Amino acid sequence: MLLRNIDEGCRMMSQFHNETSGLTMNRCKRCQYRKFKCSRTEPCGKCTAANVKCEYPVIDRKRTPASSEYTLSLERRVQSLESFITSLRNASHKERERMLLSVPADQLPNLPPDNQGQREVLKIHEGSSTNLELDLDGSLIFHGATSIYRVEPHGYSQSRRNPLLLRVGQAGSVATNFEHVMEHFGISSEGDVVIRALTDFFRWQYPYFMFVYREAFLRDHFGDRQSCNYWSAALLMALCALGAMVASDDKQRRLSDQFFLAAESIIMVSGLANPSIPTVQTFLCLAFYEIGRGNLSKGWSFSGIAFRMAQDLGFQRDPDNWVLHDASLGTHEDSEIRRRIYWGCYNSDKLISLILGRPVHLIYDAAEVDALKILPDGPAMEYWRPVGFEANDDDTTGGISNIPFVQEQIHLSRIVESMMTVLFPIRINQDAISRRSNLDKLNLEFLRWHESLPIFAKWTRWDTTNLNAVPGLIALHLFYNSARIALNHDNAVAGHEETERNSACQYCTTSAQNIITLVRTYRVKYDLRHSPLVLVYACVQAIRVVSTLGTPEEEEYLTQALGECSGTWALASQMQLRLVTMSPQ
Repeated sequence: MLLRNIDEGCRMMSQFHNETSGLTMNRCKRCQYRKFKCSRTEPCGKCTAANVKCEYPVIDRKRTPASSEYTLSLERRVQSLESFITSLRNASHKERERMLLSVPADQLPNLPPDNQGQREVLKIHEGSSTNLELDLDGSLIFHGATSIYRVEPHGYSQSRRNPLLLRVGQAGSVATNFEHVMEHFGISSEGDVVIRALTDFFRWQYPYFMFVYREAFLRDHFGDRQSCNYWSAALLMALCALGAMVASDDKQRRLSDQFFLAAESIIMVSGLANPSIPTVQTFLCLAFYEIGRGNLSKGWSFSGIAFRMAQDLGFQRDPDNWVLHDASLGTHEDSEIRRRIYWGCYNSDKLISLILGRPVHLIYDAAEVDALKILPDGPAMEYWRPVGFEANDDDTTGGISNIPFVQEQIHLSRIVESMMTVLFPIRINQDAISRRSNLDKLNLEFLRWHESLPIFAKWTRWDTTNLNAVPGLIALHLFYNSARIALNHDNAVAGHEETERNSACQYCTTSAQNIITLVRTYRVKYDLRHSPLVLVYACVQAIRVVSTLGTPEEEEYLTQALGECSGTWALASQMQLRLVTMSPQ
């Protein structure tokens, strides 16, 4: 009898499990009455008696719960706002006005949109704020609302579209005259050293230089190189310089400086007076090369030229809005290449600003460029795929493309832009409460970004699949953790309040531990001789933390990693020497 009852009970439990497995559990918001959405639809007794409708918010129990760090950040944000409200209530009228004015607009409640007002603003914007003009030599140039070129009352005239005059991006006729410059530096564009350097660039560096579209560049390079839109001798030399930096062969590495000098010589003669797509790409490549060598002022100058030239060519406008006027936008690929250039410049601007601690140049709200799309690999691209994707034939999002990681970095760069424009400007007069409020908001934005990452872009140091991480994923999280340390380090070591110091210390130590694991992962799988520049910055930021809040073993490991990067990036060697001379004896 007992066995029969046990069997019957097991059968009923099994039936209950089968019926409810995978169903969504709902709970009435009024009386907490629970039901399974798919099997029980009757209202609860309390709601029936009150003659009201049951409200069941769907709870997805399969979703990964929010991290404790994110939850604590939300709590600190609420506490910060409560403190601000309390201070506001006790303040005088003048002090209250000053406090309200110190709060950034994005922290105020979102009001219902005024559609009529928006339409009027858009009408004004479209009618008077931007223009496309052909200059005297036929180049298509962007002009804003106050430009001296804005003499036509109705903006750009479509009748002026002349494919024979437009030379935007067509640098081939100029660039092919510089073979003698390459020969002066002992380089032949058809030589094996160029092919090896290009191979190393697309294998190791390409995930961090996505503003160069691989397929178009290689198509022009192996074509006749006449009237090329996406190839120039200077760009070829710049890519070879970056590729030779990370070569496994020491002899090939020593050619890096020759490639750079050839690229610099060509671009300084031909590039400044002839804005084009390859010219923008070349200046930005040379900027990273110089920053990596420790020539920070020169790299900063090159990057500024690249960003201003990109704006000069109008890349901050989405190409679909220009297609009627620009004869160089003949295909969907042409439009996507321009989007990649702009977003590549936008991300590069934020990384350079972080590394140098200087203001950002490109502002998100000053552009209207659509999101990036994944274009399929062209034929015979397997040989040119970045490391980590060689044997990967998965065409799904996050499969063989680095674009999904670039898209996530754009979201992250927006937070870095806020950090550099809201918290660090010298003239912004913030009291302690406003500064803490801004700091809490930025920390929450970072954690919200991290929590909302898609599956392919998620990473934690406890994940057993870390060794399968591709370089683009590692670089994305190095950038994230480095920015968090840059945001919180000063408060961690010199905060005015204990709670403020404790929370900043937690953010910094967590990010430093993540960086150590990321560096170890890259070191084991790819070798630090092939490391990206962001890894050098991450190592330095983590050393700042572990030298005061960590252990000597952690500091020693990171310093050793920095030394291994120095063979590629002279900046790593400079920072290693600086850290040694500044450390207490």
